[in-house]
Amino acid sequence: MSARKAVIIDDEPDTTTYLSALLPDHGWQVRTANRADEGLALLTAERPDVLLLDLVMPERGGLSILVAVRKDPALAGLPIVVVSGVQQSLTADYHAFLGRFKHFHPDAYIDKPIDPKQLLETVDSVTSAGASQ
Repeated sequence: MSARKAVIIDDEPDTTTYLSALLPDHGWQVRTANRADEGLALLTAERPDVLLLDLVMPERGGLSILVAVRKDPALAGLPIVVVSGVQQSLTADYHAFLGRFKHFHPDAYIDKPIDPKQLLETVDSVTSAGASQ
């Protein structure tokens, strides 16, 4: 069985390092990008099974990446898990905001700090890996 592929787009090296250590222990091959444009190129080249995406990044934010992926016919069905460090007091507002993007909605949302069990369960759920194991 080949490893499942995950692409992580997050401007925080601590987050990409943490996820790059966690996911391979659970059968994932991981590629990371710390810039939006770099991440979009990686998505096209890698064709991953899931995208873990930060919302708040300099230059080009995660919402624009989310919309770009959903508009791209080759990537539109890619499961996207937003992994965001938005302050808890603003999280409900972000969830409501994302809810307005009917065609550009992520498949799941995880708050930072990341709970490893929740992240793994969520990634398995959105990729349907949990059902086949």
